[in-house]
Amino acid sequence: MKIRIALSLLLAGTAILTLGGLFKLLHWPTANIQLMIGALVQVVALFVLAVKIATTDGLPGMLNR
Repeated sequence: MKIRIALSLLLAGTAILTLGGLFKLLHWPTANIQLMIGALVQVVALFVLAVKIATTDGLPGMLNR
């Protein structure tokens, strides 16, 4: 998986998590489902980024020291 896709997943997870929090605050249905899905998407994206960083010399474009 490319870094761009993982970062897009991370941003999508953040958006879903934020909407879930808003739904929870307003006592609307499906808030718990949105919070769970948003958290899971973020965990997957962070895991993919961690594996990608561990298997390469760092992120492309970073200064390697």
